[in-house]
Amino acid sequence: MTGDESRNLRVGDRVHWKNDRADAGTVAESTWSGVVIKWDNRGPQTIMHNDMVDVSVGA
Repeated sequence: MTGDESRNLRVGDRVHWKNDRADAGTVAESTWSGVVIKWDNRGPQTIMHNDMVDVSVGA
């Protein structure tokens, strides 16, 4: 996703890494600079909005 798309994410949104439905997480926090994603299979990760190219929105 683009940085602009990332800025529209809300806490609780489900996302995937590189469109892999098995590699999913939940947006835990959204700030002016980025988001914190709590991945299902690993710990939380902070990603800056403009670095979200490998993340996609999922169900």
